[in-house]
Amino acid sequence: MKEKQNIIIASLLHRFGGWLVLAVVLGLGVAAGYWGGNWHLVQLQQQLQQQQTTIAELYERTERFDYQQHIAQVELGIEQAASKGLQQELLMAQDENFALRRELAFYQKIMAPELEASGVMVDSFELQPNRSPGHFHFRLALVQMDRLRNLTKGSIEIRLSGRLQDQAQSYDLLELAHVEAKDRQFSMRYFTVQAGDFVVPEGFLPERIDVVVNVSGSKQNLSRSFYWADLLAARPTASKAGDSSDNT
Repeated sequence: MKEKQNIIIASLLHRFGGWLVLAVVLGLGVAAGYWGGNWHLVQLQQQLQQQQTTIAELYERTERFDYQQHIAQVELGIEQAASKGLQQELLMAQDENFALRRELAFYQKIMAPELEASGVMVDSFELQPNRSPGHFHFRLALVQMDRLRNLTKGSIEIRLSGRLQDQAQSYDLLELAHVEAKDRQFSMRYFTVQAGDFVVPEGFLPERIDVVVNVSGSKQNLSRSFYWADLLAARPTASKAGDSSDNT
């Protein structure tokens, strides 16, 4: 009896064994596909969540940048308004300065007409000792007084007068400063500056500096004298920035 059962089971396995294996394989394939699909879906959901988080951060950064840009535009507007106000104040100060210069020029023409010629005036002459003994720096400023501010041309002469071995002696200060002839000419509409460095000749005792301004087209020359001791006593403490020859 037992042998018959074994024969029947063997016959069944032989007949249906291939289909059983196939069913098992198909079942395993379906299960693997199911779990693989679920895993891929989870991965896609995670990526979607990351992208949504990134988009939210980008929106937040955009809003923050827009706010910062708005603040910058407001600050820029304030600075522009302040700059415009400063420019207006500067123009008012320039007008006031010009009015004062005009008033000074008016009284100067009455009290000292030799200090102004053809609308040109010697604004200042500064002298400052350098570190080395006998070495000095000078700065001469001329200004245009006429309101029309026409282009004015001319030339400058500066002489250094004093005593050498108890004898009167004078030198061309621009020559001592190695200023070439072309650099002694000026062409200005508002002001011009002539500056340089020179060495006092050995044994020479400076006493006075004479400035002569020759204005083109004018028969009248502008001359002014400065005493050496007064120039050293009143020498400026500001730096010499911008002391090179300048025409404006």
